[in-house]
Amino acid sequence: MIEARTDAGGRTTIVVHGKFNFACYEEFQRVVGAEARPAYTIDLSHVTYIDSAALGMLLLLRERVNEDPKRVAIIAGNGQPADVLRLANFSSLFTMS
Repeated sequence: MIEARTDAGGRTTIVVHGKFNFACYEEFQRVVGAEARPAYTIDLSHVTYIDSAALGMLLLLRERVNEDPKRVAIIAGNGQPADVLRLANFSSLFTMS
């Protein structure tokens, strides 16, 4: 399940629950929207598993905001998702917490 909300400043927070994998692609694209927002926070603290398709979705989002690391923040959470993001060196591409 993926939820999204946009605050008054235009930052969209996307919260992913459970497994973040290729099965989430259409839903992720739907909540991201057709037009780029000023900034995004991707909350993965409720994710139990992440795969390479999810990494690809995050990279596509990064391209959408002109590869500006300040415009996409990722809350990595713990466990396997945080380990995968660390191994993929995503902290050099995104703002991570």
